[in-house]
Amino acid sequence: MATSFPLSPRLVATPLWAAHSLRRAFWERGAPLLEVRVGPRSPLPPAHELRALAEGPDIRGVWLRVERLVLSGGQAALHESVDALAACRDSGHLVLAEFDHVGNAEMLVAAACTRAWIRPGSQVFCVGLGTTMRFYGALLERFGAGFDVEAVGEFKSFGEQFSRGFASGPNREAMRTLVEDLSEEWVQSQVRHRPALTVASVLAAVADAPLSAADAVDRGFFTGALYPDQVEAEVEALVGKEPRVVPFATWAQAARRERTLQAFIAGGAGVPVVWLSGPVMDGSGSPGPEMIAVAPVVDALDELREDARAKAVVLRVTSPGGSAPASDLIWRAVERLAAEKPVVASFGDVSASGGVYLSAAATSIWCHPASVTGSIGVIAGKPVLRGALARQGVHSEDLLMGPQADLFNETAFSPSGRAHLRAGLELTYRTFVERVAAGRKRTYDEVEVHARGRVWSGRRAHTLGLVDHLGGLADAQRGAAALIGATRWRSWDIKPLPSGGLLQRLARRFAFAAVPELALLPEVPAAMQLLAEHPGQPLALMPFQFEVG
Repeated sequence: MATSFPLSPRLVATPLWAAHSLRRAFWERGAPLLEVRVGPRSPLPPAHELRALAEGPDIRGVWLRVERLVLSGGQAALHESVDALAACRDSGHLVLAEFDHVGNAEMLVAAACTRAWIRPGSQVFCVGLGTTMRFYGALLERFGAGFDVEAVGEFKSFGEQFSRGFASGPNREAMRTLVEDLSEEWVQSQVRHRPALTVASVLAAVADAPLSAADAVDRGFFTGALYPDQVEAEVEALVGKEPRVVPFATWAQAARRERTLQAFIAGGAGVPVVWLSGPVMDGSGSPGPEMIAVAPVVDALDELREDARAKAVVLRVTSPGGSAPASDLIWRAVERLAAEKPVVASFGDVSASGGVYLSAAATSIWCHPASVTGSIGVIAGKPVLRGALARQGVHSEDLLMGPQADLFNETAFSPSGRAHLRAGLELTYRTFVERVAAGRKRTYDEVEVHARGRVWSGRRAHTLGLVDHLGGLADAQRGAAALIGATRWRSWDIKPLPSGGLLQRLARRFAFAAVPELALLPEVPAAMQLLAEHPGQPLALMPFQFEVG
C-alpha cells in the first residue's frame, strides 16, 4: 500500500527555507502565467490539480495551448476540470486557451475561458455526444466460440456483446437515456460557464456542425480566429508586458508543497482520500493496469479505522465493478469504518455495479452529474471455446464424477448447471440491492425498481435516490469536513496497490492464446478475460467498454 501522509519523509527533508526559496524563485519577478501544453502525450491536468489555480493569489492566470485535447479520464473528469478552470476565471485570474483542433471536449474547455482562440483554418466539430454499441455474437459463432452468460436484471446487458448481433430493447433504452443525459449535461455546462450562449444556440451549432472558425467566432463560442504569433501578441497585450511563462507542472509542485506545510502549521482535522480505481478483483491483485484488489483495500480501510489522525475519510471510486464477493468484502470494511468515523464516497467517471456495491455503506455518496453509475445487477459466465479449440486441433474428453462437474469447462452450461447458477446469482442480486437500500436508508422495493442492471447518469441517479449529492471530489471533501464540523482540514492520498499473482493470471490466459482468431476482437479481450478468470462467479460488472464522445 502506497501512502503519502501530510509530512512524508521527503517533505520533512525539505526545510521551510527551501520551500520559501522555491516560492521566491517563482514569484519575486512578478506573477507568472502558467503554461499548460496539451497534446497526444500530455493530457489535460485533472481537476484536483487545476483546482489550486483559483486559490493561487500569486499567479496571473493559466495559458492552455491545446494541440488536441487528451483527457486523463472520461466525461465526469472533463467536467470537473472545466469547473476548476471556470472557478479560476471567476476568481479574477486569466484563463486563456488556444486550440489547433476543436471537438466536443474542446468546446467545454473554451466555455470556461476568459479568452479562447481557434486557428483560422480549423473547423469546429461540435457534433454532439454519441456512442457506438458493438455486438460480436455472430463473429464468435463463425469461429466456433462464444460466451455463455447468465444475468439477473433485464438491463444487465454485459453478455449481449458476446451473444447477440443487435441490442435488446432494454439495453437500447438504457443506453439511449444515458447518452441523452450526458448530452444534456454537455450543453448545460457550456451555457452555465458562458452566459452569452443559450441552449438553442448550442443545439443550433450541433445541427450545423462542422463549423468554420469564423462561424464559431460569430456564434460566440470563441474570442477570435488567430495564428500562434497573433495569440502571443494578444496575450502580451492582456498581461500588459511580455508574459513571464512558467510550466504549470513546475508551479503545481511548488504550490503543493507550500500548501502542505501551511496546512500542517495551521492544523485542522485529517480527511484522507483513498483512491480506488479499476475493476474490483479478488485477493491481492496482480501487477499491471489499475485495479481495486480486495486485500490491500481492506487493509488500508482497517488501518484508517484505527488511525486517530483521520477524522473522516473520502473514497474516490472510479470502477466499472468486478467480483461481487470482493465488492462485498470491501463493503464490510467500509461499513466498519463508517461506524467509527464519517466515510464519504465520491464517484468518478464510472462507478457502477461493484463500484456502487463497495460504496453502499458510506455515510454519504457524491456523484458528478456526468458520472456513469448504477448497473445494480449480477452476471456470471464463461467462454465457450470447445468448438474453436477443436478447429485448432485441440480435442477434449470429459470424465465427470458429479452432475455439475462440467460447470466450469469450456462448454455451454447444462440445464441443471444453469438452474443452480441462476439461483446463486439471484441470491447475490438480492444481497446487493439490500446493501444499497440500507446505505441510502430506503426500502428494498424503492431501490430494486431502479436496479435490474440499469446504468444511469449521475444526475438521474441522484433524482432516483441512488446517490445523496451531486458534485465532484472537492465537494465530497467539503462534505466530509462538514460532517465533523471542520472549517479547515488536512488531506493526504492513500492508494492501495495490488501485488503478486502474475503467474496465475498468465496460466488463465492460455485458453485465449490457443484461439488466435479472438485477437480480431480489439475491444473485447479485457471483458472476456475477466469472465474467463472468474467462471461461474457472480460479477457486479457493467459493460466494460463504454465511451461517449
